[in-house]
Amino acid sequence: MTDIIFSSIVVDLKTAIANNKHSFRYFTLATSDFNNTPRLRTVVLRDIDDNLNMIIYTDERSKKIANIQANDRVSLLFYDQNRLLQITIKAKAEIISNQTTLDTIWNQIPSKSKKDYTTELSPGVEIKNPDDINYLEGKHYFAAIKLIPLRIEYLRLTRPNHIKVVFKKENTNWKGHYVIP
Repeated sequence: MTDIIFSSIVVDLKTAIANNKHSFRYFTLATSDFNNTPRLRTVVLRDIDDNLNMIIYTDERSKKIANIQANDRVSLLFYDQNRLLQITIKAKAEIISNQTTLDTIWNQIPSKSKKDYTTELSPGVEIKNPDDINYLEGKHYFAAIKLIPLRIEYLRLTRPNHIKVVFKKENTNWKGHYVIP
C-alpha cells in the first residue's frame, strides 16, 4: 500500500510541472537564516526528474541563496486543501552553478518572466513605490536551485483514520512505513 501512496506523490509532483493550477505547483520552502531562524517563502516548482530532484528559480541576490550557502538543509511543504493532503519533504539544496545548464534554463523562460530577474536593486531592498523599480538591459541575476529529497512525509486527513507515511531513500529506492499521525 505504501508503494501506491509513493506513486501518487510522484504523479502529483510531476503533474504540478505541467499544470500551473495544480495545488503542488506553488509550495513553501523553508531555510534557516544566519541566526538559525526559520525563513519561509512560497516558490514555484519548475522541474522534477526521475530521482525526484526538483528545480526552482530565484534571483541570485535573494536571501534564500545566502541561507542555502550557509546551510544546505531545507524543508518543503506542499498542501492540497481539497484532498486534505500534505506532503513534507526534507531536502538538500544545491545552487546550480553549471553555466551551460543555467543558460539552457534561461533560454526556455518566457520573455515576460525574465524581467523578474533583471531588477537593478536586489530583492528585499526598500523602495518608496512599486512603480520605482528599475530594470537592467542585457543583464540578469537568474539562479536555479536543485532540491534533492532525503525524506518525504505523506499526511492525508481522512476518516475513519488519518494516514501518515514516512519515506526514506535506501540506496536508489524509497521505502515507506506508516506512522501515527
